Amino acid sequence: MTTSLTTVTRENLRTGVYDLRPAGSLDLAGTASLRRSVLKILPEQPRVLLLGLDGIDVRDPLNLNILPSLDKRVMLDCGIRLECYVNPSTETGRRIRELIGWRVALHANRAAALAAADQETTAAHRAYRHLAPGPDAVREARAMTRDCCRHWGLPQMADTAQLIVSELVTNAVQHARTEMDLVITHRGAQLHLQVRDTAYAPALFPIEPLTSLVYHVGDDRIGGRGLMIVAMLASACGTTVGMHAKTVWASLRVRPAA
Repeated sequence: MTTSLTTVTRENLRTGVYDLRPAGSLDLAGTASLRRSVLKILPEQPRVLLLGLDGIDVRDPLNLNILPSLDKRVMLDCGIRLECYVNPSTETGRRIRELIGWRVALHANRAAALAAADQETTAAHRAYRHLAPGPDAVREARAMTRDCCRHWGLPQMADTAQLIVSELVTNAVQHARTEMDLVITHRGAQLHLQVRDTAYAPALFPIEPLTSLVYHVGDDRIGGRGLMIVAMLASACGTTVGMHAKTVWASLRVRPAA
């Protein structure tokens, strides 16, 4: 199974809308591939994940159980909306609706799926800023983070969040030397901070436990001690890497206000 993943444009980062369009047989290998594709995108903290199902071939109906499983993982674990869509007039659409239509959010097309997601995501906060790799990047990032914490009722998180964002942006300015995108997301008890640059870095990859990231890649090429600070302050941190971009991210567990 192949998966078309729309995650590399600045528009996706700005809007928080990510699309997955799997194509091929939904056999055991296909379900594994689909699961990997969904889990890979979660650290990007999309506002909504749209899953287009028109291109799949349902050989074994039991394999459709992957969709409710992913829906539970994405929504309950991460607070991210997963909205599926498929043309109801096709054989694939009829089978999916008949077998699991009552177990997942299923819509007739992408527009309907996105409209439904927009009605359900008002409780989440998301802020985006495009930054140039210059001397003002850190200052702008800190100001944005401070404003987000204040407007979202999280003043007790501002100092720690600003320090982490400073390290992430400094890392990108000094070592990637490319334009970057800062995304800050607040869902429930998590404040998520991510910086995406367009430097190709094949040596980086997600690591668990995430604190070991610093010791695996903690040298002068990618920030060293700065990322060690991030790992000590964050409840989780890591990297996601593509052919033309990488994202370094950190999550903070929101603590009660004093």
